Amino acid sequence: MANLFPRRNDMFDWLPSFLKNDQGTSLFDTSFSFETPKVDVKDKRDHYEMVAEAPGFSKDDIVVEYKDGYLTIQGKKEDTVEEKDEQDHYVRRERSYGSFQRSFYVGDVDEQKITGQFDNGLLTLQVPKSDDAHDSSTYKIEIK
Repeated sequence: MANLFPRRNDMFDWLPSFLKNDQGTSLFDTSFSFETPKVDVKDKRDHYEMVAEAPGFSKDDIVVEYKDGYLTIQGKKEDTVEEKDEQDHYVRRERSYGSFQRSFYVGDVDEQKITGQFDNGLLTLQVPKSDDAHDSSTYKIEIK
């Protein structure tokens, strides 16, 4: 009767080895998930300072735009993991695509003077405030 309820260690012995939790990977590995980045916004009187966490992203994966009083941060990323045997027969092949978009109302700002820097997974934006009204066209911010 003891065999009807397998021990916890034996519960997944019937699975092929590439589906088991070996070497830090599993069928439900969270390294392929994408979350909305956490963003801190500080009002520094003459400008806003925004810091967005985007670990695993590169500078080229991120786009920042200003339009109609909204500052929008977008990110897009693709991950691929492949493992093959000697004859190029797939034993495991996973692909993941993800994106995020966050928008913040910052009002009338001087979009020509918005600066951005990306370093070690942190995007830092300096958004100068302005009393002047600007046109409503979309303005892309250069990230250094």
